[in-house]
Amino acid sequence: MIGSQLHLNIPALFLNVTAVSMIPVSVLLCIALLAYAIVTELYRYHVRLPTLSGPPGFPIVGNLYQLAPDPAETLHQWGKRYGGVYQISLGTRPVVVFNSMQAARDVFVGQGHALIDKPRLYTFHSVLSSVASSIGTTAWSESTKRRRKTAASAMNKPAVASYLPFIDELTKALILELLEQGRGGEMAFDPRQAIASAVTDLTMTVNYGARLPPDEALLSEIIDVEDGLSRIKNPLGSAQDFIPILRLLPFNSQSSKAREVNRRRMVYLRRLERETEQRVEKGVDKPCIQGKCLRDPTVQLDNIDLMSISMSMVSGGLDTMVNTLAWTIGTLAIRPDIQDKAYKAICEAYGSETWAPIEDEHGIPYIDALVKECLRTFSVLRLSLPRAAWKDIQYGDIFIPKGTTVFLNAWGCNRDETVFGSDADAFRPERFLDDPDLPHAAYGFGTRMCAGFHLANRQLYVLLLRLIWSFRIEMSKVPAERIERMRPLEDVAEPFHLAAMPPGYKVRLVSRNLAALSSLLRGNGPCKAQ
Repeated sequence: MIGSQLHLNIPALFLNVTAVSMIPVSVLLCIALLAYAIVTELYRYHVRLPTLSGPPGFPIVGNLYQLAPDPAETLHQWGKRYGGVYQISLGTRPVVVFNSMQAARDVFVGQGHALIDKPRLYTFHSVLSSVASSIGTTAWSESTKRRRKTAASAMNKPAVASYLPFIDELTKALILELLEQGRGGEMAFDPRQAIASAVTDLTMTVNYGARLPPDEALLSEIIDVEDGLSRIKNPLGSAQDFIPILRLLPFNSQSSKAREVNRRRMVYLRRLERETEQRVEKGVDKPCIQGKCLRDPTVQLDNIDLMSISMSMVSGGLDTMVNTLAWTIGTLAIRPDIQDKAYKAICEAYGSETWAPIEDEHGIPYIDALVKECLRTFSVLRLSLPRAAWKDIQYGDIFIPKGTTVFLNAWGCNRDETVFGSDADAFRPERFLDDPDLPHAAYGFGTRMCAGFHLANRQLYVLLLRLIWSFRIEMSKVPAERIERMRPLEDVAEPFHLAAMPPGYKVRLVSRNLAALSSLLRGNGPCKAQ
């Protein structure tokens, strides 16, 4: 393939030579390609880890093209053959895959400091993130440590409690938007745009101290750019990261797309940071991450650090929250039995005339279990962002040398039958009622797990609590707009996307108690859905 590409790009001057003179050129190209394949294969064999088994690969590419059609599921199935910890080759790079819950917790938590680093990937770190990169993709350093500490302190339990007024306001705004879009259940629609707007509003408030400006074009731009970034951040999304010769191709679409996405991202990030600086200068800013850093001279963060935090905040919610809620709403529409159990639990705790107070974090065990089961079953970040061994790791007979790339297959861990039983593929919230301490891998494990998991859990809990109390969720009556199943393996829209997205659908959100809902949202005023 590479040889034919090079042949086609030979300038016209060379096409005027005789066929005889062309033969040596073709032979030389074949010899060069063969030599390259032999050298890379010898190197791939040399760097394989002797204490780990794994699937055999191919010269030059390793196992890269064997991962289709769904990389996380392929790694999950390989784990059944090669064990909970095994190795694959991406190009010539050896990668250790953790596919078992026990092994993942033993190493990512038990030896967490050994896995604080991140591997360098050409497309993301050299092409896309030429200025700064998000906290979750940045190699470990004192700067990364400061950024993560700042973000984590802004999203720990006490901090999240201080955001409850924002969560309350934005949740009400989302419920009102859903009520009006669906006309109280008369019209079927896709709720994802409204959810994305609400999630973005909250992350903007936490990071910048203000909701997203009333600019639909800006919201659409952020969603579109972050979608492009998710494709690039996917650790398996760019072949040139593992096959260096591909970077030399004259028409490199992967690099050009990455540069364009980065250019567009920097436009809105700089705008949002500029507006925050103006509010701070005028003294009208609200408590937020960026404002605190700008006001406090003891905070040792420069502009690149602040940009990195902003990148993390803006992308995090759109990758995880929106897709988790989209899977959940579709599943609830297909599973009215789960809706009925959840609604009954809410009414038993707080009645049917008002919704639950958001201060009560785990007030309804069934809703808490529902949140955990959604995170486990759908595992929207199926391959957690890759790690690199900061130092040598010894785990039983397995030796992982410093610098080795390590994958946590969250999808595989969340389907570990030794933890979740023979029905690990089933959507069953009751498993977390039976054992509230049952682990899941949706946020990763260890020192560099998702720093915003407290905020994400509280958002999901409040949103599902109020959504189920407000509406009965039903699939559209139009055949082309409805789906009959929501299976996170077979029905994922784009398996090579960083975040697993559900198929498209439309739902009807039928008001359960329109008078009570209208009173809560608007005082005692009229409701447009009537």
